[in-house]
Amino acid sequence: MKDQEFLKYCHLDVDWDANSISKEDLPPEFCKKAVNLVDLFRRKTVNLPYECLLFFDYKTGEIIYCFVEDNLYGKVFEEIYENHFENRHVASIHNHPKGFLSAPSGQNFQILEIENEDYELICGYDEFWILEAKGVFNESVVEEIREKASNIYFNSFSNDNNYFINDLYGEFLKNYINNKIEDNIKLTKVRYH
Repeated sequence: MKDQEFLKYCHLDVDWDANSISKEDLPPEFCKKAVNLVDLFRRKTVNLPYECLLFFDYKTGEIIYCFVEDNLYGKVFEEIYENHFENRHVASIHNHPKGFLSAPSGQNFQILEIENEDYELICGYDEFWILEAKGVFNESVVEEIREKASNIYFNSFSNDNNYFINDLYGEFLKNYINNKIEDNIKLTKVRYH
């Protein structure tokens, strides 16, 4: 973990008025410390104009990687080393800043390429998404998902009604992942309380 980025993350303001994420919103194997980490991440990133990304062990709540991208593009472009994930129960969480769609974009399916990552959590401005994908996936499945998601995701920005597109895109993606793809990939949407 890069010390500078972790320090930036630690010093982000916490919005205690932001809607919380509770144990009931997360998979049952997430420990109390991991639940608290996810809730705090939501409260720290809800109003940020750029992305943050954490990789953590959902059984212990230990942070493995931390990236804060307050750069010109506001997107995470960091390299991870999978050997740091060995013998761990890995999940990642990142935020989608306001003005972007809440649901996963085609780029957000990195989890399908990482053998030891079981969950990818996405904090949109008004929705929380959980992508569960345990195991190793065929490269053609990964590319098919990314292509379908990217086509709709990027085309949606040309529409003026972003809320409608956000909902339509999210529902399409959820149905596509849950009904057309292998059984061990699942996408869930949670509305904030």
